[in-house]
Amino acid sequence: MVGANDNEEFVQEFLVESTENLDQLDRDLIALEQAPGDEERLASIFRTVHTIKGNSGFFGFSKLGALTHSGEHLLGRLRDGKLTFDDRVTGSLYSMVDAVRAILRTIETTGSEGDHDFRDLAQRLTAVAAGEAVEAAPLRPAPADASPPAAVAVAAAAAATSEKPTSADRTASESSIRVDVGLVGSILDLVGELVLARNELRSIDTADPAVLAAAHRINAVTNALQETAVKTRLQPIEHVFNKFPRTVRDLAVSCGKDVQLSIDGGDTELDRTLIESIRDPLTHLVRNAVDHGIEPPDVRAARGKPRVGRLSLRAFNESGQVTIEVEDDGGGIAVAAVRDKAVAKGLVAAERAASLPDEKILQFIFEPGFSTAAAVTSVSGRGVGMDVVKTNIEAIGGTVDIHSRPGLGTTVRVRVPLTLAIMPALIVRSASERLAIPQAAVRELVPLRGDRAADRGGPRIEGLDDAPVVRVRGRLLPVVFLDEFLGLRERTACRDDGTVVLVRVDDHEFGIVIDGVQHGQPAAAGVGEAASLSTVVVKPIGSLLSQVGLYAGATVLGDGGVVLILDLRGILRAADVPAGREVDGASVAPLASDAARYLVCRTRQGRRIALPLERITRLEHVAAADLQPLGGRQVVRRGDGFTSVVDADRLLGAEATTPADAVKLVVVGGAEGTVAVSVGQILDVLPAESPLQADSATTGVSGLLALGGLATEVLDVSRGLPW
Repeated sequence: MVGANDNEEFVQEFLVESTENLDQLDRDLIALEQAPGDEERLASIFRTVHTIKGNSGFFGFSKLGALTHSGEHLLGRLRDGKLTFDDRVTGSLYSMVDAVRAILRTIETTGSEGDHDFRDLAQRLTAVAAGEAVEAAPLRPAPADASPPAAVAVAAAAAATSEKPTSADRTASESSIRVDVGLVGSILDLVGELVLARNELRSIDTADPAVLAAAHRINAVTNALQETAVKTRLQPIEHVFNKFPRTVRDLAVSCGKDVQLSIDGGDTELDRTLIESIRDPLTHLVRNAVDHGIEPPDVRAARGKPRVGRLSLRAFNESGQVTIEVEDDGGGIAVAAVRDKAVAKGLVAAERAASLPDEKILQFIFEPGFSTAAAVTSVSGRGVGMDVVKTNIEAIGGTVDIHSRPGLGTTVRVRVPLTLAIMPALIVRSASERLAIPQAAVRELVPLRGDRAADRGGPRIEGLDDAPVVRVRGRLLPVVFLDEFLGLRERTACRDDGTVVLVRVDDHEFGIVIDGVQHGQPAAAGVGEAASLSTVVVKPIGSLLSQVGLYAGATVLGDGGVVLILDLRGILRAADVPAGREVDGASVAPLASDAARYLVCRTRQGRRIALPLERITRLEHVAAADLQPLGGRQVVRRGDGFTSVVDADRLLGAEATTPADAVKLVVVGGAEGTVAVSVGQILDVLPAESPLQADSATTGVSGLLALGGLATEVLDVSRGLPW
């Protein structure tokens, strides 16, 4: 039970709903007097009183519960045909309605049911239900008769209603209304059209002060109206979370497990339509966590864990999105079993599966019909569900990902937009097209510096074979050339100018190279200029475009132009952008330091090596003819000086080979200066997945490390390379 002061928000909702129910009871009783044989009307009255009774019991309002219980009993006798609807029945029911209304008013003003005693009225209702001869009650209680306690309460309620209420005296029902969801949606659509008209007005080039002042005023009012309209559709996510304690309890009993559920962030608000969309996916994730994730008590005890498993639901706002986490402390997901199943189903070749990192392997769980369960149960194991979870989440512009630690548990993160109707976006130019990038994903805008623009202060694109990168404040980030990726330009296009939009999608961060932004190019410090951001109304796109998987919708700009909104997750998948950092823990952490990340390469003789990213200063391609022999070693001219070049194979004690054309150099800063390491192929930038195994150190190697799921030799740069 919940006391009146334990959760004021819930009590207010109870008061509003109950007051509306009482108003409906008044109308139904009048209608029933005119048509006593209306069974449907009588059933509706019974259900209404039953609802008030059930809710009052939940909040611990015993007087209200006892009174409505007596009324429910009387209505039940009427419904069963044991009584005839006459004046004494009608009067008794009207008295009950007025008494309930008085109790609700007392609860609203004092937080409790008050000191009034309604036992006489309850006994009268019981006597009428039993068919006993009682004096016919008036159609309404007489408030002037102060002797019966019930009449006193009703009189007090009538004296609150006789005076004109002030704003402080308004009841819960008077301070809120219920509006059909469809009507709210229509209002939001009209606000969207107003936003488009506002954008068109702002695009008019005029110097007229009156027009500018009116446009500024309309802009301010539209922004406020838009924010208010969006809020009308928001609901706390606890409407979904509140069903899970019973679900978890029943599942745990049926599975023979002890599970403790904790819920956090229930007050996080989300668009009502999205709440309905995530209800079933979250239910499936919770069922999976109990059935597959958390071990039976005896197994947990044998592993040194508490016998009671922990399952947590958490929701929080993050960069214009809502993140929902379902986390358990169970046995984790058997990655090897997932890998074997994926190979057996023909989803990936065995050789490819062996080289994939665990994060990529876990994504096979979302394939249709995929299941590693040993047996089919009433809860799960049929291979149906996780693919539907992903499909439903992605259909509303969200994403779902899995992080699992063997023996420690699994975390499933679902990210969905706050609302689907209106959002801020960055309008960018690429070749002859304009496109929109959701502002929630944009981290920074950086002007690009090419070889022929050395006087500009921005970074330049560096070569990683077919995976170009850009260095921003010492971090190497993969980039996608938007015009090439969308087929707007040939791959031979000049790259001396442009802008890099740094975006973050889930646990990946990468850059999108564009020609510029809609209203000029902002400074490199960040998104900054409000003129570069536009509030866009998201419109759905046709099935032909949606199947491409690169566009999340479309919008109309102020000049009437139609602009496609980029789906950054679709670009991330289609462009096969190398994995970036991982977020470990419940909240968003800063980017992992370069000390924990490595540049993975392959020597010309095929050995897989890595260098700490924090020691790398540049990645370069030079012609083989530019290497100059000098005293048994090689050097290359860089700027005003020379840099020593050491072949990676020679560093590892093998015979060095010199390529006939281009040489790939990794410029490293060591304790004794700078040296360029010549490698055969540059593969990726990856975070460390294991501690350095120093007992495997050999010539030029400081130890072994797991990178991308594979054992990798780490070149020894701790004391300077032996050049």
